[in-house]
Amino acid sequence: MKRVVFVLVLAGCGGSKPPPAPAPELPFLELGAFEHKEKMALPENVTKWNGKVVRATGYINPGLQVRDLSKFFLVKDRSACCFGKRPQLNHYIDVVLKGGATMDYTTDAVSVRGTLVVEERFDGDWPTGLYWMTDAEVVK
Repeated sequence: MKRVVFVLVLAGCGGSKPPPAPAPELPFLELGAFEHKEKMALPENVTKWNGKVVRATGYINPGLQVRDLSKFFLVKDRSACCFGKRPQLNHYIDVVLKGGATMDYTTDAVSVRGTLVVEERFDGDWPTGLYWMTDAEVVK
């Protein structure tokens, strides 16, 4: 008696992880649409994003290096990208990529997905930022 064996091969099932759940688009214009003053109460339309997983699209301001970036500023347009003075505190997001992830600087727009923290932070008396994205990944 002869046996016939059928082998079913499932492409793409070998441990690939599912795509991340959709995240709402964070409107950059809303984040910077007010005049920021140190230690002020931030507008409700900004604080409502605190602790939420969001997607933000903008341009990378890489700081001093351009390769193997694990953190960078995400700014709303190219004019705040790399030239001139540092953007105002409410005009950028300080992005930290997920553990071990890196990327190289690009002049193209990028979308990042991560948890947004809305909090004015200081290094001593010097303000360091308002918007922080942690556990971020580049999705575009």
